[in-house]
Amino acid sequence: MITVVLGLAAALLYGVGDFAGGIASRRHTAITVLLLSYPVGAVLMAVMLPFFGGHNDARATIYGLAGGAAGLLGVVLMYSLMTVAPINVISPVTAVLAAVVPVVVGVGIGERPHVTAWFGILLGLAAVLLVSRTTEDHPHGRIAATTLVLAVVSGLGFGLYFVFLARAGDDSGLWPLVISRFASALLIVPLALARHAFTMIHGRMLGVVLLAGTCDALANLCFLLASRHGLLSVASVLTALYPATTVILAVWLLREHTSPVQRWGLALAAGSIVLITV
Repeated sequence: MITVVLGLAAALLYGVGDFAGGIASRRHTAITVLLLSYPVGAVLMAVMLPFFGGHNDARATIYGLAGGAAGLLGVVLMYSLMTVAPINVISPVTAVLAAVVPVVVGVGIGERPHVTAWFGILLGLAAVLLVSRTTEDHPHGRIAATTLVLAVVSGLGFGLYFVFLARAGDDSGLWPLVISRFASALLIVPLALARHAFTMIHGRMLGVVLLAGTCDALANLCFLLASRHGLLSVASVLTALYPATTVILAVWLLREHTSPVQRWGLALAAGSIVLITV
């Protein structure tokens, strides 16, 4: 149950953070948003570091750096895509790979979820696919193939990020998170220089960016703890349900429309949670 609670908390926080980051990226570039949100997450994780014990070693450092690079790829692409396509489509598509990659790796290293959990995992993957499905009669029309391919690459980055965090070692405390956050914060600087993205963010949008950075960091923390208390395959699928939060916020606050297929996907997501928690 600890894994389930932490995985669902990660999904909720990721969903809120992705929504906030996507909104901010419509006013500023994705890189400009990340220039501020990444340091916020890095400082937050550094402050919490002493409360979780653990020690840093070569393994934690290497996986932390790799996770920082993979996560940066995922977030930059996702935030950028959210400026040209509906948030309630981009977020679910990224979640497909964010769930599949850790499940494949988890099974490859010997994880064996119980039967009902397997059904829940498969149902969760189906839910993500349905929520991300668009057709000609979708309220926003069919999404361009290039956009969907880039969303898949973004999800691959997230999936690898989850794997790298989970493989950093259970005795490393929050060091993998701290290293990955600072690595991402440093890697975004040359991108910002190349794109001339150093601009000031003021007013309400500043609060939105800070919310995105805080939620993202706390979501990473919840996922890391979930993967250490239980199976990577289960923790990753629960965490990958974050599009449900993003879609609900997009419909509620932005009045984005969902298709009947997407609504079925949200229903399946709820069912998958029940099966995984049995």
